[in-house]
Amino acid sequence: MFGYVRPFKGEMLVKEYDAYKGVYCQLCRALGKYYGFPMRLTLSYDCTLYAMLALNQRDADVKAEKKRCCCNPMKKCTYVCPANEDVFAEEAFHKAAALSIIMTVHKLRDTAADEDGLKAFGARVLRLFARRAMKKASNDYPFMADAVQKMMDDQADAEHAKEISIDRCSAPTAEMLQTICAELGSNAGEKAVLSEVGYFLGRWIYIMDAADDLTDDLLQQKFNPFIQKLGLESSRGLHLLPEERKRADEECNAVLNGSLARLLPAVNLLPSGKFTRILENIFEKGLPEMQREILFLHIKKEKRHD
Repeated sequence: MFGYVRPFKGEMLVKEYDAYKGVYCQLCRALGKYYGFPMRLTLSYDCTLYAMLALNQRDADVKAEKKRCCCNPMKKCTYVCPANEDVFAEEAFHKAAALSIIMTVHKLRDTAADEDGLKAFGARVLRLFARRAMKKASNDYPFMADAVQKMMDDQADAEHAKEISIDRCSAPTAEMLQTICAELGSNAGEKAVLSEVGYFLGRWIYIMDAADDLTDDLLQQKFNPFIQKLGLESSRGLHLLPEERKRADEECNAVLNGSLARLLPAVNLLPSGKFTRILENIFEKGLPEMQREILFLHIKKEKRHD
């Protein structure tokens, strides 16, 4: 996943943001516990959301625990960690950690194939470094490894098809998250709701990433499904004119809003739990705010803050 799924801090209570950061920090600790200290570098906001979905689905028993930061001993963190030996809470963090490893290694494989020079070399080195953790994560949760591998294979097919479409290109990511989220349900009804949430969240993430990268992909003459959709083939290697950029941003926003319109009704069917308000903030406010920052404020990835 790509780091786009974050809460909108301005609309959160202090205790809600503290709880969110507590889950984030506990996921960091779980990455170290299950896959080794260096694997904490794979920590992401996207997998934090997955951990919260898992915890909320079973209303897992958790507690706040203040301890020194695993990565910076000079700093104290509040961890939201399993309480009373709750196996569902423990497994939620274990699954989120495994997903973080698997997604990161596949992203490195993608970068090594698509980039040149130092970027490609660095991705290959990091991938080798994470090989043991990847093997363990895949053995811990084979359904995740299979779903992500299928996503990568289907993505390659979609990007090399004769006819390029947003629907086909976004489907692999959507189907991958659909599979992984649906697994959290304990009955057919829960699985149906989680499946819908996962599918349209995955679709939104892929489209958001494509929209974010559009101008760079045009300049560097890389693949992007919006190039064909918006008829920008003649602009490869060039900067978009202001009116072209405005039209592209508006079109991307409309496509993203279509995914949100299908995602939010499913979110409303999720069970109530300790993290319900935080999840609602992420889906109802965080995702639209991310669209605003990228498409209308033109804030690039490296300049975004919590």
